[in-house]
Amino acid sequence: MKNKEWILVLALGTLWGSSFFFVEVLLNFLSPFFIVYLRVLFASLILIIVILIKKEQIEFNFTNIFNLSVMALLNNIIPFLLIAIGQQTTTGGLASILNANTSLVAIILASIIIPYEKLTFKRILGVSIGMVGVILALDYQNMFQFFNNNIGKYLILLATVSYAFASIWAKLKLKNLSPLVSATGMLLMSTILLSPYIFTFQMHEIYNLNLTIILYAFVFAFLCSVLAYLLYFKILETTGAGNLLICTIIIPPSAILLDVIIMKQKITISELLGLIVIIVGLLILDGRLISKKKFIR
Repeated sequence: MKNKEWILVLALGTLWGSSFFFVEVLLNFLSPFFIVYLRVLFASLILIIVILIKKEQIEFNFTNIFNLSVMALLNNIIPFLLIAIGQQTTTGGLASILNANTSLVAIILASIIIPYEKLTFKRILGVSIGMVGVILALDYQNMFQFFNNNIGKYLILLATVSYAFASIWAKLKLKNLSPLVSATGMLLMSTILLSPYIFTFQMHEIYNLNLTIILYAFVFAFLCSVLAYLLYFKILETTGAGNLLICTIIIPPSAILLDVIIMKQKITISELLGLIVIIVGLLILDGRLISKKKFIR
């Protein structure tokens, strides 16, 4: 990659990493449901404006609306909620480390569901090493102790499963839509699906909103959803999908740095070891750590 392309990849990884910080801050004022709602609401409104400016063609039919609704559940509502709820008892740093598991789960599920996605030796090795990293990050000594202060990390792992299913659904069902239309439609459907619950059970939070909270939520949505999606599309266009895995590797360090510098939180030895092992697994999946030539005799 060229220097400009590296900057894009680093920027996207940092933006995605900062999402854990924003959730931690907003949890001081809002419930997980309302944090997710404001994120998808503001992001969808901004992207609708972008679509209108770019004059993107949108085809409204039952199939597209259904596929985008499923994508909204799998890629936004379910994982965003699980992560926000999980972060009530888990640091943003650990949440970001466990979130890096998404690529590992996606590869396993894709090999089962999509015929042409085969489990190669490199993939099996990368996933196996990554799973060891997840176990280390969870702290293997307390892995099966399910108490209130421990359940958050498992909710975040469930979020990675939802993200993995979302990536498969997008491959199978959203190929006919442009990336910008897919992102906008997904966020809009997320807003529509969450609205009945919010206006039925969360009205008190609407009344308690103030300018500071709205500003935090807007910046969160703009940076971590809108700007992140636009960078995501640019990377796909210029460097290809292969380099998006590098973004996944950048997310945990950026989230941890924000936690340490701003939130004054500490990362444990087990979390640090888990992060290192997961990164090794992701690098093997990426193919840059182990080249094909090493296996050719």
